[in-house]
Amino acid sequence: MSEPFLQIKGVRKSFNDKVVLDGIDLNVERGSITTIMGKSGIGKSVLLKCIAGIHPFDAGEILVDGQKCLGGHCGENSTRLSYLFQQNALFDSMTAADNVALPLIETSRISRRQARRQVVKLFEQLDLGDVARKYPAEMSGGMQKRVALARALITQPQLILFDEPTTGLDPQRKNSVFTMVANYRKRFDFTAVIVSHDIPEALFISDRVAWIDRGRVRFSGAPVDLELVRDPDLLEFVHHRNALLSDLAGQQNRTALFTDWPELRHRFGEFVVATCATERRRPGSELGLRRFVSYQAAVAAVASLSRVRSDIYFLDERHFGLAVGANTAGITIAEIDECLRKVNTESASVSSTSYQWSARSYKLASLSSPAALWSLEDLPMADYTRAPFMYEFPKN
Repeated sequence: MSEPFLQIKGVRKSFNDKVVLDGIDLNVERGSITTIMGKSGIGKSVLLKCIAGIHPFDAGEILVDGQKCLGGHCGENSTRLSYLFQQNALFDSMTAADNVALPLIETSRISRRQARRQVVKLFEQLDLGDVARKYPAEMSGGMQKRVALARALITQPQLILFDEPTTGLDPQRKNSVFTMVANYRKRFDFTAVIVSHDIPEALFISDRVAWIDRGRVRFSGAPVDLELVRDPDLLEFVHHRNALLSDLAGQQNRTALFTDWPELRHRFGEFVVATCATERRRPGSELGLRRFVSYQAAVAAVASLSRVRSDIYFLDERHFGLAVGANTAGITIAEIDECLRKVNTESASVSSTSYQWSARSYKLASLSSPAALWSLEDLPMADYTRAPFMYEFPKN
């Protein structure tokens, strides 16, 4: 098994008597997107600056592709690294093209003419040609972010560090930036480490997430593994994340599900769980946001059913559920199947990704607690009049 591309081992950093990083350990795989999260002022940006060599750290070791030193400090064969600052850090007196060319001119021996040629080529790849001669003040916040990312890409980096890349942007532009990062990672084949407070948007493009608290990494794993944590402080973060997800999808959250559970068991006979399975060509960075759009569409479609049912509850990023009467479970499953068929068909028309929505019904009498919903494979399915619907798109 190959070594992680980025290895952070016991890194410590203090400012005067204040300890910010107290033994950080973290591994990042090559070609992945890892998001670092935590409370404000906890040291996330400090860690990025330590990786980039902006801040010297007091103890520990940072290896990038097996090297202890980074960037221009290690000679011509060193790992190429770029840093995207919170406020873009574009020079107001320079055009977009000149801003992007600057790292090439300062860190390599190529001529200004050669640098300009590379900038023109990159602007064509990123569809930025119309802003090449504009100054930062003449560009929108979102366009400035794209130019800043172009500047980060111009040196063909193997590692890009993103420090709060969506600071100051509205929700729509935030989503655009995260989608852009995921798409560019795929096109330009770099490894990304992102510091972000934007939950859940950042997690949708992330392969791994690290939670920093009290100067240490308290959790590191896949975003879906957050559902399994038992750390009280991290549980608070997860509950906040789940509340945001459920609000975005227009559902009741998981806290409401636990509160409502006794009443659901009293009024209804079955609990229907809708599931989204995605064809994942690699750990799902570029698929996350599109999957959530499909998730929202599926929730909206089921919510349009007029038959008596409970509220729709958020379970996790791939599942939602609702309670129905036992005597109508078969009909409701059929109706849900038809809703999901339409969602899958519409998704197929706009994306090559294979989304497979299915629905199952479980007897509420078998579910003493909603916690059992996270291990449904071990429970007997309720009998209903037709097999659960499963639709798969043809492979391209």
